[in-house]
Amino acid sequence: MKPFFGDKRPPNYWWFVKGTAGWTGIVMVVLMSIAFVLAQPWFRRNKLKDTNPLKKMTGFNAFWFTHHLFAIVYALLIVHGTSLYLTKEWYKKSTWMYIAYPVFLYSCERIVRLFRSHDAVKIQKVAVYPGHVLALYMSKPTGFRYRSGQYIFINCRAVSPYEWHPFSITSAPGDNYLSVHIRTRGDWTSRLRTVFSEVNQLLLAFGSSSDHILLEVCPSKQ
Repeated sequence: MKPFFGDKRPPNYWWFVKGTAGWTGIVMVVLMSIAFVLAQPWFRRNKLKDTNPLKKMTGFNAFWFTHHLFAIVYALLIVHGTSLYLTKEWYKKSTWMYIAYPVFLYSCERIVRLFRSHDAVKIQKVAVYPGHVLALYMSKPTGFRYRSGQYIFINCRAVSPYEWHPFSITSAPGDNYLSVHIRTRGDWTSRLRTVFSEVNQLLLAFGSSSDHILLEVCPSKQ
């Protein structure tokens, strides 16, 4: 213990908890636990009973925003790594090295997603199928390419300006239109179905793990 703490030994284990490495570690565990719990299907899909007081604190929004706590976790991880008890030399505190590269890649992906090209498309058809499925058929932008299995993020400002929900592209790459089929299951999809005819603008973000193209959609009256 002396090489690490000198002649003055820590009086008890609470001394470690109160230190920078201790409290940052605890906060990181708490934040990751919150994100993990709200990512479970029971909470993410808001399956709690209406009488449950926690119902308003769950759902896709809770899942989405709590997962962005990773930014705080990463910041705390850097502080945690620079406050190690067992090494004093700065060049041996290498936590930031393991974080820098993935954070750089993620930041680049977010910037590309933000500034990717914009195209205006028209809603050609809206249909409701059995099983509470809402189908949107829209014109395919010139030069718009995608592969089977890719998806789009849909944001309807009339429903919520901050919610982005992913839906698989159901049209074939060779079709001259773009379509998605949305099953009405939760509050967001229910409101989307209700207000769609009144929506003036939809924002769709096309993407896979590496592609993200913003589309401006103006529904036409049917």
